[in-house]
Amino acid sequence: MPCKKIKIKLSKESRFIGITMGDPGGIGPEIAIKSAEYFIYRDEYIKPVIFGSFGYIEYTSQNITKTGVPLNLIKPDLPLNFAYQEGKINVIDLAAESYKSVKCGEINHLYAKDVERFIKTAVDFSIKEKILGFATAPINKDMMLKGGARFGGHTELLGYLAGSDDFAMLFYSDELITILSTIHIPVYDVPAKITKDLLRKIIKISLKWLKIDFGKDNPRIAVLGLNPHAGENGRIGNEEKEVITPVIDEFRNDNENIEGPFPADSFFAKKYSDFDLIVAMYHDQALIPFKLLNFDKGVNVTAGLRFIRTSPVHGTAYDIAGKNMADCGSMLESIKLVRRISENRNRWKEK
Repeated sequence: MPCKKIKIKLSKESRFIGITMGDPGGIGPEIAIKSAEYFIYRDEYIKPVIFGSFGYIEYTSQNITKTGVPLNLIKPDLPLNFAYQEGKINVIDLAAESYKSVKCGEINHLYAKDVERFIKTAVDFSIKEKILGFATAPINKDMMLKGGARFGGHTELLGYLAGSDDFAMLFYSDELITILSTIHIPVYDVPAKITKDLLRKIIKISLKWLKIDFGKDNPRIAVLGLNPHAGENGRIGNEEKEVITPVIDEFRNDNENIEGPFPADSFFAKKYSDFDLIVAMYHDQALIPFKLLNFDKGVNVTAGLRFIRTSPVHGTAYDIAGKNMADCGSMLESIKLVRRISENRNRWKEK
C-alpha cells in the first residue's frame, strides 16, 4: 500500500535519524525499508539509518517490498558521516545470527535479544549525538519476554536505558495529543496507581514536552477524570475530589493553564480540540479516541527522556507481514516528528 502524505514541515538542514527494525516476523522491516525509500526520493533533508539485520533487510527488500534501491552496510563503530551513502538504504548491521530462517507472521523468541540490541544501540547513538533520535518499528511483548529480553515493551526499556523514572507514554497527531498516567497495567490496578505524586509527575512532563519539544509557549492542558461522569462529586468514586482536583489546583496556583477533571465520554465529543494536550488516567481512556482519529498517522512518543524516541501507533501486524501490504504512514510521521522535536529543542536552548 502507498504511504500516506505527511504534513509536518521541517527546515532544510540534513541530519541522521534512526529507525529500529523491530520484530523481524512482523511488518517492522517492511515499513523501515519503505520509509527509508520515501526519504531517498522525496525528502533529501532527512537521512534515515536502519538499526537491524542487514541480511534480513536485504532479503525483505529483494523479495517482499521489491524496492530496487541498493543497500549499504554500515558497521556500528564507523562514523556515519563517513559510512553513510546517499541514494541507498543504509543499515547498521547488529544481528548476532542469520535471519534467513525468519517466517513472516510468526513469533520467534530467538530474536528477542537481537531486537533489544537494535534499540539499545539506537539509544547509544542518540546519547552520543550521532543521530537526532530514532523511531522504533513494532515489537511483540510475548516474543521479547520469552526470549530473555529485560522488558517486553519499548517504553519501560527506554526508561531503564535512560536511567530515569521521569518518562511517560504520549501520543501525538495534528488533531490530538494525549498522555497516559498509567500504561500497561490491569484496569483493576489503575485506581490505586492514581496518586498525587504520579499526577504531578505526568503534568510536569506534559508541560515540559509542550514547551520544549513542541514549542508551545503557553500550553493549555485538560485532565480527565477516572470515574464515569468524573465521579459526580463523589457519588461515583472519590478519586476526582481527593486526588485529581487538588493536583490541578496546585498547577493553576502556579499560573499554569490546566483544567479538569473532565468526564471522558463527553470530552472527546468536541471539547478535546480546545486543548493542546489531554492527560488520561489509563490506557484505553486515551487510546480508543486517539486511534479512532489517527490510526494511520498517529505517533507514540516517549516523553521526558533526554533522547528522542517515537514510534508508529500500530503493532506488528502479523496477519499482513510478508505480503507487502503494510502502510508506512505512521512510521513516516514518527520520523518527521523526531526531526521537529530536535529543532524545537535547539530553539529552546537558544532562548
